[in-house]
Amino acid sequence: MQLADREQLVSEVPLGPMAMNGILSLTDRRLVLSAPGHEESIPLRAVASVRCAFVRDLAAAAVGAIILTLALSFAANYKGLETALNAGIYSVQRHFFEKTPEGDAYGRYINIPAGWIWLVMLPLVGWGGFMTYKGVVGETELVVGTAAGDMRRVRDGNRRDFLDFVEETGKRLP
Repeated sequence: MQLADREQLVSEVPLGPMAMNGILSLTDRRLVLSAPGHEESIPLRAVASVRCAFVRDLAAAAVGAIILTLALSFAANYKGLETALNAGIYSVQRHFFEKTPEGDAYGRYINIPAGWIWLVMLPLVGWGGFMTYKGVVGETELVVGTAAGDMRRVRDGNRRDFLDFVEETGKRLP
């Protein structure tokens, strides 16, 4: 970022964990978004608002924990459920058809290997774990509003550096 004559850097905040997400810098005249191969400058007089909020979604965390628990419980106890279902089908068959099957007294009507059940449940386990994480950790959103539109950036966790940047920018706005 090139500074003009008599322009001073006041504050800056990284917008993401990697360099490609960029850095938002505040000078005494403008806001500058710098990323590799890209730079955008917004004069302070063109900035309508700068907002920042930390939000924790406990409802998403609860839903994620429920999905995670149910998926793990179902996958771990599937063979017991399969056995009970097969016994129920055998009982219904004996009751309605009044014929005993030849050979074995117990038939396996449903037989899905446990590996397939885990393969189906793993995406639910991952999704439930992700929702739980996102809900508990929360996210901080930084919004710079101009007449042309809003620039939004979101990071996980309670980002004190975002809040400090907004406070400093608020002092400099006309």
